[in-house]
Amino acid sequence: MIERDAGKPWLARHRGSAYAVPVLAVAIAITATAIMSHFFTPLPNALLMLSAVIATAWLAGFGPAMLAAALALFAFSYHIAPPADSFAWKQNFLAVDIVDVPRLVIFAVVSVILSHVITSQRGVTEALRGSRDELQTVIEDLRRTESALLKAETYLTEAQRLSRTGSFGWNVSRGDIFWSDQTFRIFGYDRTMTPTLEMVVQRTHPDDRAAVRETIDRASSDGRDFEHQYRLLMPDGSVKHVHAMARATKNAAGAIEFVGAVTDVTAARETERKLRLSEAYLAESQHLSHTSSFAWDESRKQFIYVSDELLRLFGFEKGEEARFGRNYNNRILPEDLPGVVAANRRAVVDKTNFDVQYRIRLPDGTMKHVHTVGHAVLDSEGEVMQLVGANVDVTEQHEAKEELQRAYDEIKRSQDHLQLVINTIPTLVWRAGADGVPDFLNRQALDHTGLGPGVIELDWPRAFHPDDKKGVFLKWAAIRESGKRGSLEARLLRFDGSYRWFVFEAEPLHDQTGNIVSWYGSATEIEDRKLAELSLRESEQRFRDYAETASDWLWETGPDHRIIAISENVSVAGLPSVGLQGVTRWEVASDFETEPEKWRQHREALDAHRPFRDFVYGIINESGSQTYIRSSGKPVFDDEGRFLGYRGTATNITASIRADQAEEALRKAQMELAHVTRVTMLGELTASIAHEVNQPLAAAVSNAEASLRWLNREQPDLAAARHSVERIINDGYRASGVIKRVRALAKKSEMETGWLDLNQVVSEAVTLVEQELVNHRVLLQTELAPSLPEILADRVQLQQVMINLLMNGIEAMEPVIDRPRHLLIRSGRDDTGHLILSVTDSGTGISAENANRLFNAFFTTKSSGLGMGLSICRSIVEAHGGRMSASSNEGPGATFQLTLPLRREVAE
Repeated sequence: MIERDAGKPWLARHRGSAYAVPVLAVAIAITATAIMSHFFTPLPNALLMLSAVIATAWLAGFGPAMLAAALALFAFSYHIAPPADSFAWKQNFLAVDIVDVPRLVIFAVVSVILSHVITSQRGVTEALRGSRDELQTVIEDLRRTESALLKAETYLTEAQRLSRTGSFGWNVSRGDIFWSDQTFRIFGYDRTMTPTLEMVVQRTHPDDRAAVRETIDRASSDGRDFEHQYRLLMPDGSVKHVHAMARATKNAAGAIEFVGAVTDVTAARETERKLRLSEAYLAESQHLSHTSSFAWDESRKQFIYVSDELLRLFGFEKGEEARFGRNYNNRILPEDLPGVVAANRRAVVDKTNFDVQYRIRLPDGTMKHVHTVGHAVLDSEGEVMQLVGANVDVTEQHEAKEELQRAYDEIKRSQDHLQLVINTIPTLVWRAGADGVPDFLNRQALDHTGLGPGVIELDWPRAFHPDDKKGVFLKWAAIRESGKRGSLEARLLRFDGSYRWFVFEAEPLHDQTGNIVSWYGSATEIEDRKLAELSLRESEQRFRDYAETASDWLWETGPDHRIIAISENVSVAGLPSVGLQGVTRWEVASDFETEPEKWRQHREALDAHRPFRDFVYGIINESGSQTYIRSSGKPVFDDEGRFLGYRGTATNITASIRADQAEEALRKAQMELAHVTRVTMLGELTASIAHEVNQPLAAAVSNAEASLRWLNREQPDLAAARHSVERIINDGYRASGVIKRVRALAKKSEMETGWLDLNQVVSEAVTLVEQELVNHRVLLQTELAPSLPEILADRVQLQQVMINLLMNGIEAMEPVIDRPRHLLIRSGRDDTGHLILSVTDSGTGISAENANRLFNAFFTTKSSGLGMGLSICRSIVEAHGGRMSASSNEGPGATFQLTLPLRREVAE
């Protein structure tokens, strides 16, 4: 605002000083006139006086200028009147000569006009200057206001971005809508688009569109404030939760306008969902871990919070918090209550944590062990305000400790028993370090070799025959390099200085990282087997001699049934071996046309790749006489199942005597083979005793170590520890069962049968070969039918069958490197009600030539096998009244299946 006197000179606004100006100005003019009167004629006194008036008007304003004009007139009159320039007083001061009146009047008029003009100009100038200053002040204020508005807008935009809140405006009558930048970002539209209500509806989730339309329609019709939440379905498929609210106002024209805000509350909704989920997880975790929490108000001496799990722990129902507070101490055993009270008192006095264990007894008589920990919560003055803590039901932990101690005692007894078994079984048992140097021999091994317990590591090489040492060291180094199970044969020194043949089996023991920590093995005497093999080779040579000198000859055909190989002794039939090469049997037969039906059936059998026996046909020999030949053959397949042809024998049946001799030689060889089977079976069984006993005991030790790890955790995992203890007990029972079966075998006792679950037998067997599955990277899958009826059987023997089938499957898949190694176990029932158990592998499968010999004693396809496993398995299954079979899969691998009756009559 411009002040009222802003246009006046500064002296005019200070009246006391203003009227001193005209006196001073006129005095100066008079003085100047007096001085100049000595130099100029006429005197410029009128000009000087007028200058005094002008100066006064410019400096002091119009009033002082008039005073200056009056003083100038008097001074002017004084100078005009004689005696001029005398500075003497006139006699009549007011007397004026008529001649001077015009000049005085002109001077007065000019003075008034100039004073008025100068004063007005000065006022206008001052007013303009004031207006300029005020305008500059207003412009500066506008600039500051604009800068503040821009900064406030920037702050508002950033605040909207940070809070995920956008603003909007809506003129209902015109339909105009305004969106802030954040609103465009929330709805996912480009800033250049003009917002409309339809854009809001289109972006709304289909399930919320009806509610949003209803809100918009109600707001436009009622003109009232609105607030609602709904979801947005974004173009990328994501969903946003938004909260919109608006206030209704009326503009100057009386039209309804809404001003509001829309907030992206997706994060808040997700946080709320996670919080509710976390609360549910916390409650469930407390329930599962038997953990509960509480808060005690020290000033009011009462519980202000107890979790639902704490109520259940103390035998109260949900909602009985008040009853819990009254009966809390009554639940604690009287002998443990003082300790609980003392621990709480120390926490309050010392302002520290508390930790106490005690027992509670529930109304039904059940007693539980409780472990309580907590800490004191202090207020701002350092005084204890609350006690906050947690309770853990450690009843199972106490029971597990007791059970674990009993398991330890059982393991100790089992270890002592195992040591006794190892030292008494008729097998040499040994152990070596990771470097392959033996460091343990059982009593049988020490007695056999004559080595002392303290010199094993140094003297063990001298126990081998000098001719076998090099081969033993090389083979043993190769086994250790492979890191897999292996075997070797060598002659071992006996205490009496003689050498006997032994087969040495070695099995590596791995730690958790897969490194070999030691080797375990056995040495089984095979002296009798070696003698039997020598006898068998001699028998085979005799048989070969018989075959070469007998009337039988050997032949081989290709896939087209043409002869590709034939023994030279075909000449006994008067036929040249060279002349039969490349021809089929029916091309040289003399009865092909006379007996077409016989040949048709024979050729159908050949095309179907079926074996044939004692096929008789005629042929004309070199001398032209008729010779009758009896031929037998079997199809030959490669490892992939491709048909290669036939191999067989042919006999000139006119020389039946020689055939009888060959048959007699074959019969003798079979008898010797049966003798070898009986001799070797005992060695095979004794070689597996240590391995079978060691498996459950090694598993028991591993489970005990696992149980300790579960219990030594900061938060003990009681369920896992209990599971490990149960497995320890089962492993102990299995070890005891194997030992009992060994004793029963030595005494020729009957099988120990009992009612058992076949699926459980499978699970126990899988546990024993679990490490083998890991070592050979085999994926095991089970499809066990639930609720199978129990059967009457010997558990240990069925376990032996399952272990043998699983190990055979693992070894059958060892060559497989181009596909996964899968092992499948199925159980169920067939149409007759029998239980069926099958083991399917994805290995190399069963060739047609081996299919009928798999279960024969001493037949094996493994380089290190003895061929007794499947034979013993079939004997066990048949002893239980069942049957066992094997077949090739449609794809790779083979399936072994055993069928067991639900009930079996015990033989008298």
